[in-house]
Amino acid sequence: MKCKQAVDAAYRNGNLHINLNGPFSPATAEEVSGAIAMFYEGRGNIFIHTANVTTVEPSSKCALADQLKGLGLPCERLYLTGTKGLDLSPDNIRVIVYEKKKKGCCGRCKDCGCSNEH
Repeated sequence: MKCKQAVDAAYRNGNLHINLNGPFSPATAEEVSGAIAMFYEGRGNIFIHTANVTTVEPSSKCALADQLKGLGLPCERLYLTGTKGLDLSPDNIRVIVYEKKKKGCCGRCKDCGCSNEH
């Protein structure tokens, strides 16, 4: 499934994943909420991935909150991922920020030498 170029939506493992690309503006917020309204099937979680967001317009945070509220979308199932998620997340949406793993390390090692090798 694809929306416009700045917003890509796809289902994986029963969850809706939305990938954002480029600058995030109030218009992008409208695209995101429209994609959720169009593609969300009422089950699973919604993950909005922000790794490819280049800039965040200050008014876009409020625009996203207004769009989500106006469309009655399930904020309790929404998660923004990545550090840019902190900049554009309305207060009622959770943000997941992943730690960068060292190259070659799976991140699940317990007391291994991975951290010393890289």
